Amino acid sequence: MKKWLKNILSTSDEASHKRLISISSFIVLVLMVALNVFDITITPELIYVFSALCGGNSILTVIDKFKN
Repeated sequence: MKKWLKNILSTSDEASHKRLISISSFIVLVLMVALNVFDITITPELIYVFSALCGGNSILTVIDKFKN
């Protein structure tokens, strides 16, 4: 598990900030949607912001992989 997580978050010895932000924003997004299901009101703007962070950083990571 530790080796898998290290491979996800890094390329060689450097950590990828784009992947780290993407994974953390996805976790926050899932938590906000779960809270919304249990009638704890989360504003839609916050959900859109974290969706954009997650999607945007994921796309940047893919572009960076194909660029190199």
